[in-house]
Amino acid sequence: MAVAAVCGLPIAVVGTSAYIYNGWQQPGLPDWSLGYVYLPAWFGIIASSALFARLGSRLAYRLPAKRLKQAFALLLLVMAAKLLV
Repeated sequence: MAVAAVCGLPIAVVGTSAYIYNGWQQPGLPDWSLGYVYLPAWFGIIASSALFARLGSRLAYRLPAKRLKQAFALLLLVMAAKLLV
């Protein structure tokens, strides 16, 4: 989990930069956007991530590994079902 946490920030920075670069000067984008990044939503994601990161790390530390794996598998199943529908 520690490696995933450390790798998350560079991946997010590169991904966000790519969306900004590829969407730069595209017509029809809403106000308050940088390329394909809509700034109000981006700031909302940053705020909620900062608030819930501590809760998530506490849960990951306290839950048994088996229960955490089961919850993640359930999340993957729900996301796959949503993609299929």
